[in-house]
Amino acid sequence: MKSFEVITIIPANKKTSVLQSVQNGLRILQLFTIEKPVWGLTEIAHALQIHKSTVSRLITDLLVEGFLQKEGHKYSLGFSLLSISGVITSHLEIHRESKDILKKLVSDLGESGHIAILEGKEITYVHKIECANPVPLLSSIGKKNPVTCTSAGKVLLAFQPTNRIDSIIAEGLPRLGPNSITDPEQLKWQLSQITQQGYSICIDEMHENVVSMAAPVRDYTSEVIAAVSVVGTRERIHHTKINSYTERIILAANEVSMRLGFIPDKEWTIH
Repeated sequence: MKSFEVITIIPANKKTSVLQSVQNGLRILQLFTIEKPVWGLTEIAHALQIHKSTVSRLITDLLVEGFLQKEGHKYSLGFSLLSISGVITSHLEIHRESKDILKKLVSDLGESGHIAILEGKEITYVHKIECANPVPLLSSIGKKNPVTCTSAGKVLLAFQPTNRIDSIIAEGLPRLGPNSITDPEQLKWQLSQITQQGYSICIDEMHENVVSMAAPVRDYTSEVIAAVSVVGTRERIHHTKINSYTERIILAANEVSMRLGFIPDKEWTIH
């Protein structure tokens, strides 16, 4: 018996309606300023020239999602927006504090450097500096890569709670390079080693003939929030250079961490 894929076709007018609702919802949020942090339903409708019933429906949705909160018969911005702004501020701070350090690291080692963060089951590059002869990996700021095939990804994953690690592993381990880890137990063992030694090395895991090394970046709470990584070819980063390169990457990651407010205690060392 043949199986058929069911394809849902969304009418054009429905798509337009959804897009308009999103746009109007954003317009409502943009009304709230330091000078006028509280708005009433009628005020919003008049300011945006939108029917009150439409504004009421949009406000209800924004209240449910925590983007607005009710103050008597009026509304102000909710805490969900503070969460989003906190993420943006954190990413901007990481970029700002790591820029000079990453630039010097790339200059010293002659290989491309990255700052990456964990988003879901992938890493996202928030900063990149290329060397004179970069590896053509098509990595760029904003690009995402699987967390289990990259040194930065493994560093970030290693310091996550066990339930999150298990959840990501349960979604499957992709094979991209010839040495990609596809066995869950082997990956868990590697992650355990990374937490002990404080760095990760991947050879031929994301791409063939590519070596990447990464170390964790911590914030003022000691939480690992990013990774510094360096990427090059096996011909350029052969086994005699790996130890010295790794030490240099760890130093760079530590410097970024301290700029973000991390204060290492006497027991905090990277072996």
